[in-house]
Amino acid sequence: MRSRSMGRRREVLRSLAAVAFGLAGAAGNTGCYSDSCADSYWCEVPPPEPSPCDGDPRTATALDVCGVFVSEQGDDNSAGTKDAPVRTLQRAIGLAAHVRRDGQAPTRRVYACGGLFEEDISLPQGVELWGGRLCAGGDWSYGGPLDEQNALTVIAPPVGIPVRVLGGDDDAAIAEEDATSVIFGVRVEAADASASDGKSSIAMILEHGARTIVQSSVILAGDGKDGEPGEDAPSFRAKAGVVGNDGVDACTTNAAPGALPVVTVCGDGIESTGGEGGDGGPEMGGDGTSGLPEPVGNADEQGLGGFGGSSMPCKNGKNGAVGADAERAAGAAGAGLLGIDGWVGVRGKDGEKGGVGQGGGAGGGGKGRDATVACPAGRPQAGAAGGSGGSGGCGGRGGQGGDYGGASIGIVALQRSDLTIKDSKVLGAKGGDGGAGGTGQWGGSGVSGGLGGKHPLNDSWNACRGGSGGDGGRGGDAGGGLGGHSLGIGSVGASVAILETSTVSPGQAGTGGRGGNAIPESELGQGRSGTAAFWYRFDAPDPEPPQ
Repeated sequence: MRSRSMGRRREVLRSLAAVAFGLAGAAGNTGCYSDSCADSYWCEVPPPEPSPCDGDPRTATALDVCGVFVSEQGDDNSAGTKDAPVRTLQRAIGLAAHVRRDGQAPTRRVYACGGLFEEDISLPQGVELWGGRLCAGGDWSYGGPLDEQNALTVIAPPVGIPVRVLGGDDDAAIAEEDATSVIFGVRVEAADASASDGKSSIAMILEHGARTIVQSSVILAGDGKDGEPGEDAPSFRAKAGVVGNDGVDACTTNAAPGALPVVTVCGDGIESTGGEGGDGGPEMGGDGTSGLPEPVGNADEQGLGGFGGSSMPCKNGKNGAVGADAERAAGAAGAGLLGIDGWVGVRGKDGEKGGVGQGGGAGGGGKGRDATVACPAGRPQAGAAGGSGGSGGCGGRGGQGGDYGGASIGIVALQRSDLTIKDSKVLGAKGGDGGAGGTGQWGGSGVSGGLGGKHPLNDSWNACRGGSGGDGGRGGDAGGGLGGHSLGIGSVGASVAILETSTVSPGQAGTGGRGGNAIPESELGQGRSGTAAFWYRFDAPDPEPPQ
């Protein structure tokens, strides 16, 4: 049984051998051979024919089959051929990224004439942009070498980020994981402060996962905008305290309660309350209560209520403590963040609110009679009531932190992107200066306490007055904003290769904004200046600021 099966197998192999040798003869250079003449055969596969679209962008012939053509004199309703180019780069990119009308695969390439294109573009991963073409003669050849005097394809929109390379996860991107976008023969010029925040200027962004080669091109960022100063707190004083209530006179009532407290409501649940006056009594006056909020520790016994009269006359309430002035807030620090819209800087810290003034302590109450003097017969016998303390002033509001200056960044490369710079220039310009911090508000005034009631027959037994409330503390001056960076390349979690034939340089970074109400020579509250670097990694440790 086994020998019969093996025999059939050998016959099949011989038949296949005959077919293979026949194919070999027909194929010419294709050879089939075996190492055992019976068991198996291998056929040599000829290498694929070179594509007419292969080659260096500087020398390869521009063909209709290889790409979509765009010219300043084109028409977006045209087919995008050499003889009928489209008008805008984004229209050409859209045609190159999608299957053509005849069902053929996308060309994934755009040929652009030298000239000015005032539009911002989004380039799907895997689509190439070959600019700087000489179109007048109809051959669309490259007009290099790289020379800023040459008529490269200029991409210079009046607003926005000129070039955005979409990431591998984007719906418009080409599917292959290793697809790379080539940007060749273009001059990208970002306008000043043209990013979506209206502050920074960024010429190109590589979104997450984008793979891009920038070759024989010039990438130029514009200047960042200076940060706006922080808003000053109001120039008028904060809310003042309330005058304390007066106590009633002696011999006018059988029960003489002390004057009721007054309250200043400052917002955010913060209040200043004067003390309640001491009651007037026939034989002894009551003590006044202390003003609130009482300072921690209160070593100076501020805002305490006065004692009521007994064998000795009463005591006045003490003045309330002044609210604490807020310190100047810190200036902006840190590098800021890179994201899909570019760079976001750091504002200076807002100034804090000043402390509320303590209410004054209330005056002690008086008594109505003693061994020698008493209220007249037939009249009430209660002594005079103490006056309440005046309430303190509210704390002043703090100023607002200064805004950050806009950055100037040639290329931003985000997470998982891969950037190669070859035979190109990438230049940052001037970063914007940070805005100054706003000034704080003066605290409200504390006001006087109420008067104690009078005794009609003996001034020694008059009730005592309340103390004045303390002034509110001054609001804090705010910190200055961060100065804008000037970077050739800014990256976060990206791979960047800068070949030796390229120039990547920064311009001048912006200075940090001054602290609010600070003299020019002072560094108190000043924001950190921006960084000037040819390449700055936002995922690397933050360098120490210059001394």
